Amino acid sequence: MSPEKEKQNEINILDTLVILARHKMFIIKLVFTITLISLIISLVWPHTYRSTSTFLPVSPQRSLPGGLSGLLGGSIQSPMSFPQVNPEVFITILNSRELREALIHEFNFQEIYNTDLMEELLLKLDEDVEIEEQREGGFGFNPIYSIKLSFYSNEPELSYEVNRYILSSLDRKIREINHENSMEFLQILETRYQRNLETLEASEDSLQAFQERYGILEVEEQARQIVRQLADLKAGSIETEMHIAVLRQSVSDENVELRNLIRTREEYDRQFRNLMDQSDQQTADITGFYPLRDMPELGIAYFRLFRDVEIQAEVLKTIYPQYESQKMIVEANQRGIQIIDQPVIPTYKDSPKRAFIVLGGMFFSIFLALTIVFFREMLEQGRKNNSENYRKLQELFEHLKIRRANKAGSSDES
Repeated sequence: MSPEKEKQNEINILDTLVILARHKMFIIKLVFTITLISLIISLVWPHTYRSTSTFLPVSPQRSLPGGLSGLLGGSIQSPMSFPQVNPEVFITILNSRELREALIHEFNFQEIYNTDLMEELLLKLDEDVEIEEQREGGFGFNPIYSIKLSFYSNEPELSYEVNRYILSSLDRKIREINHENSMEFLQILETRYQRNLETLEASEDSLQAFQERYGILEVEEQARQIVRQLADLKAGSIETEMHIAVLRQSVSDENVELRNLIRTREEYDRQFRNLMDQSDQQTADITGFYPLRDMPELGIAYFRLFRDVEIQAEVLKTIYPQYESQKMIVEANQRGIQIIDQPVIPTYKDSPKRAFIVLGGMFFSIFLALTIVFFREMLEQGRKNNSENYRKLQELFEHLKIRRANKAGSSDES
């Protein structure tokens, strides 16, 4: 830095100090006065108390409450998911008009806020309620994992009671929503369960009617027995044919033994044809057997009926445990919120912050005093030197005075 600039800076600093020293009493009086006023304001300002609580949004349970699943040996499955109350809904309920109006009527805020206008009451109530959302870290939209609720009031007990009332109302509302959702899902399960019972009963009746009509208990086993009988008859016929062929080489056709063998073979063949062609219902009811040509059709009909019974039985195994589990969930009085920090009656005021008010007033008074002092000095220097800026200020003041005079004249004429 050049010697000239150093000298100029030194002169400016000295000039500033001289100005401050010249107006020191004014500065001290102004700072003292404003600081004293700030102190008086901080003492007169009504105390405000804050009651705070912290809670976690609780989603509806999808497992059996109270360890009922363990008591039942784990045989009852958990129900499928049903609509859950999103944590974002908790904020919506806290800001709902229904809850705020109920709060106003419950604690008679008309007298506290000195107004009967509902819109004004809602605005003032919003100023006293503070809701802080605690969200999970990360990028994008992050879900809420806890909510901090605070209420400000001039009375410690009132702030505590209002906080408790809000928590109770929120918990009750969430319970109602959860109960409605679980009831809707229970009705769906119950309707499906009843339909399954009706379908299963109809399938069982159809299978029973089929078995009673055809006398069939197991198509495959009975078909196997028919084939075994046919094989025995065919084997007997072939064996008899062999004996006949051997005997004919040594005896005549009139031989008694040969004729008996021929009659035996014919009987084997006749029974074989009858068993193959048997279709008479009376015979079927008596013997319980059907011809093989009918077995595929009967087998398919029996399989379809048996399959329907098995499918509906498996569906029943799935639906019934969920139905019973959902009934237990509906009957259980599940909580809507989990309170981490209970509200308490505040013992220390939250505001006003006297130290901040006094320090703020003192710094403002210093800034104001310095501004006034340097502005006065600027006017004084401009008056002595008759500078252009001073002349412009004088002209401005003159114009302001003229406007005031015109306004006064117009008011007199009116």
